[in-house]
Amino acid sequence: MATKSFTSEFKFNAKSSYKLANAIENSKKTDYEIKQTVNDIVHDETIRKILEEFTGEFTGEK
Repeated sequence: MATKSFTSEFKFNAKSSYKLANAIENSKKTDYEIKQTVNDIVHDETIRKILEEFTGEFTGEK
């Protein structure tokens, strides 16, 4: 399967930074609603285990 990689370089000057700030100020606020069950995970070991299951490899040291 062929894949393409895209890289973009963003250069800000006075004109482009003003346009960006203006676009952010005038954009509509979006309210997000989470429709799935969400669990807060705070323990390092739990996070490490989830990452290992997701990536299929060990992701850190004990």
